[in-house]
Amino acid sequence: MTQILIVAENPDNLTIASMVLARDRYEIVTADSGAEALRKVQEAKPDVILLDIVLPELDGFEVCRRLKADPATRHIPVAFLSSDRTDIDSISHGLELGAEDYIVKPFSSVELRSRLKVLARLKKNVDELFRKNAELQEANQALEQANAELASTKKELEQLAITDPLTGLYNRRYFDERMNEAFSLIPRSPMTIHFLSFDLDHFKRVNDQHGHHMGDLVLVQFSNILRRFVRKNDIIARIGGEEFVIAMLQIPAYEAHRAAERIRSEMEMRTLGGEGVALRMTTSVGVASYPEVKLDPPTPGALLKVSDDALYQAKNTGRNRIVIAAPSGSA
Repeated sequence: MTQILIVAENPDNLTIASMVLARDRYEIVTADSGAEALRKVQEAKPDVILLDIVLPELDGFEVCRRLKADPATRHIPVAFLSSDRTDIDSISHGLELGAEDYIVKPFSSVELRSRLKVLARLKKNVDELFRKNAELQEANQALEQANAELASTKKELEQLAITDPLTGLYNRRYFDERMNEAFSLIPRSPMTIHFLSFDLDHFKRVNDQHGHHMGDLVLVQFSNILRRFVRKNDIIARIGGEEFVIAMLQIPAYEAHRAAERIRSEMEMRTLGGEGVALRMTTSVGVASYPEVKLDPPTPGALLKVSDDALYQAKNTGRNRIVIAAPSGSA
């Protein structure tokens, strides 16, 4: 039911207005002062306010100013009650304060009821607009959240597509893509590229004696060692079961050799495993550097084959060592 707040100091005006509007089944709330009107508005949240100008404590203009300044009440239609239809200044001032209408006393019941219907319809339309706006904001927030979740999921899927699920290192696919990009720059810009290939020595024994769970744990621990001894821009990838490769770009060959030795030495000294199993393991390393190694044409696959050949030479000559490929590509 539409609720009307009538604010007037004269009890007769309150009574007359209430009787006229009661015919249209409005719920009537009254106040006889500006201060009481503000309290009633906060308590009842009326749909329309009929507001006398002359009131005790606070006049109608001040009440209207405060109502229109408050976001919670500024959209309630206000109609001033005036006994002087020629007081243009008062009418203008009231409308400037935000009032929606002016009704002259004494009331014409037809006019009062007609104007209240218009104001009640205005409030209903405003409420509907706010409701739809709230629904739209809620829908926009839901859409933004869905877009954020979609972007996060997309990022996760992209990360999964380029990383090894066990170690979190890059996979062979990503390694090949990045190296193809690097080698494509060689005709236009000199490039120094080093591939360090690693293989864990006697890794099969770990799986056979302690199970694949322990083997996975060792692979993760070795991956963490690799991370410790490379630069931020170096690319580490797991390209096979226990085979790993590091690509180092634009550094002298001796720095790549030193990184390989630090990793080999760290593995030799570390105890791996866990859950009551202590393992001493080593790694063999093959290093191939371009342009030191002559490649025709220079491709990532060709340089990786050279570093792999050097790696297997290290394994075939005793393991736990580094073999550096010669310019001809031999170990």
